[in-house]
Amino acid sequence: MFFIVGFSNRDEFIKEVNFKCTNCLNEKFELYQVANVLTFFFIPLFKFNKKALIVCKNCKSIYKVKSESLKKILDSSIVTYDDIEEIVRNNNVCPNCGYMIDKNDKFCPNCGNKL
Repeated sequence: MFFIVGFSNRDEFIKEVNFKCTNCLNEKFELYQVANVLTFFFIPLFKFNKKALIVCKNCKSIYKVKSESLKKILDSSIVTYDDIEEIVRNNNVCPNCGYMIDKNDKFCPNCGNKL
């Protein structure tokens, strides 16, 4: 007899929220719940290591949300800087057009504006 037991990561989209990105100043974000899942014969048994993340729809910067702020965010769809625990990833983007740039670029390859 053998059992197929495994661990996997699950990302679950929850809703769209408003937050001012520190990188590109966009205000449209998506709220996700990310968790590790124990599976038995590919059936999820329980989730652990849950965390809430918001992802900028423009530059794809990722912010980790404080767990105690999650209920307030779900009710209001608004995230404030006090609700953020840490910046997980902050991409370099052009402040004019939001195009991803290299940190050594002097001009945006998309719109040509000086950085």
